[in-house]
Amino acid sequence: MSDNIEYNKSYIGLRQDLLKYIEGKSNIVLDVGCALGINGKFLLDSNIADQVYGIEYDFGMARQAEKFNTKVFCGDLNDASFIESILNSNNSFDYIIFGDILEHLFDPLKVLAELKSMLKPHGTIIISVPNIGHIELFIQIFIKGTWPKNERGIFDKTHLRWFTRKDVFSLAGSANLEVIKYERKFRARDAIGSRFTWKTKLLKLINKDLVTFQHIIVCKHA
Repeated sequence: MSDNIEYNKSYIGLRQDLLKYIEGKSNIVLDVGCALGINGKFLLDSNIADQVYGIEYDFGMARQAEKFNTKVFCGDLNDASFIESILNSNNSFDYIIFGDILEHLFDPLKVLAELKSMLKPHGTIIISVPNIGHIELFIQIFIKGTWPKNERGIFDKTHLRWFTRKDVFSLAGSANLEVIKYERKFRARDAIGSRFTWKTKLLKLINKDLVTFQHIIVCKHA
């Protein structure tokens, strides 16, 4: 298999929007859905982490990530036996990152709760998910009359679950996590680079959820 595969750019970038919530030095981090291992490389090179473990579904990506990360578990988080193999590794983590991963799972609560068992008592879980409550839903469903199947974004064709702001808080609560920080990532439309017009600025004033593209929550043990 060639190392020069063109991967979806939406999946492989450095997630500074999530990594900024990692405090201190010499952490042990689990990056769930680590892709090419870019997050891990940054954390290790910056001495923010001493060890970074990754979980990745795609074999090619996992092989690349292994070059930068301490260890990469390659498999499907929808497979109970794969999760069991991760739990049996007996690792514990200061931080666990779920960067736009939970929406790709059949049972995100189950996976979140199980991997949470590897979180240290004072550890932190960082989660980002797309917001299905964005105005884009109304435009696509009620104006255009379709449910898009896109390569990225809110209507990514590989999504299996969808979250509003209330849903992501409910997910955390059901996993016995306390949300200590919440951040919205704003975008006028689903398209990358879409600009806020007076109409979308008005929507933001009326209801911020309508132009919130992603929800980010930072959680501790409840």
